[in-house]
Amino acid sequence: MLSLGAEREYAGNVGYADELETVYRYDSFVPNHLQIAEGDLLVLRDGEVVLGTARASTIVSQKGTKELSRCPECSVTTIKARKDKLPRYRCKEGHEFEKPVVTQKSCVHFAAWFDGTFRPSPRIPVEQVRQACPRYNGQLAMQELVLERLSGEVKLVLQGVAAQSMAHRSIGLVAADASEEPYVPDGRDDRKVIARQIRERRGQAAFRRELRFRFNDTCVVTGCRLPDLLEAAHINPHRGDKDNHPSNGLLLRADIHTLFDLNLLGIEPATLQLHVHPKLEGSEYEQFAGRRLACEPSQLSSKALDDRWKTFVSAPGAGTG
Repeated sequence: MLSLGAEREYAGNVGYADELETVYRYDSFVPNHLQIAEGDLLVLRDGEVVLGTARASTIVSQKGTKELSRCPECSVTTIKARKDKLPRYRCKEGHEFEKPVVTQKSCVHFAAWFDGTFRPSPRIPVEQVRQACPRYNGQLAMQELVLERLSGEVKLVLQGVAAQSMAHRSIGLVAADASEEPYVPDGRDDRKVIARQIRERRGQAAFRRELRFRFNDTCVVTGCRLPDLLEAAHINPHRGDKDNHPSNGLLLRADIHTLFDLNLLGIEPATLQLHVHPKLEGSEYEQFAGRRLACEPSQLSSKALDDRWKTFVSAPGAGTG
């Protein structure tokens, strides 16, 4: 799903008010618009990189109109606005003009709401994902994508991020309905909460820098050394600034981080060996069973490892496989 906002290439129609982490908007003029259904996984990108994934939890539609700008000579809507050249516009047929002809057309507007399922992705170049589109067409904003067609680390990382989106199940109002609630002043002062959240975000950034230095920009499970794919993982789940201690952290490739957070991968404290949940049997992750973390025991908190190991082995069906 192409999400460009105001940076769209063509100026023949008004853009869609995409709110990247919340909703994807489109209309009946968009090819493949009827192929999107509730429950579908959406991979969102801009012109260069994958931005993230989300589940189309709720799709709402309503009839309306759309403003189209056309070339005054040939009436095509494929026109570009030029910044440094006059006349300002040029259509795909080569006609140049200063002002397009504006028309209103009836259409159906759609909004695919994510309901909290959006998950940002590491910066994966679009070129590395195109191979997964069975019928790729550079002119289309919506295209079918088959994750199994990806290969290498890109496949593992994108599948890991996608798993987070599809695993999330939230209960709440659709964002379009939330605005209908009346505003009632309650005297609450949220400034301290906001300040705390800012400190936490800064702490998380410092935590990742510490781990990148500590583990030499290398995933301690896979050996991946691509910084854009590496994430700071907490051994003992993050509950506050105290948990951002470097000995409570591991540098993991994004998909491995996801599996660790889902307790599908466990670390045996005494040996630092990796254990794989039975749910991953037969998958490419089974190869990591028995692999030892590429770090020294002294770099990690033994108490944090013990607590996390107890959580892993107590998970339904986990055992110590």
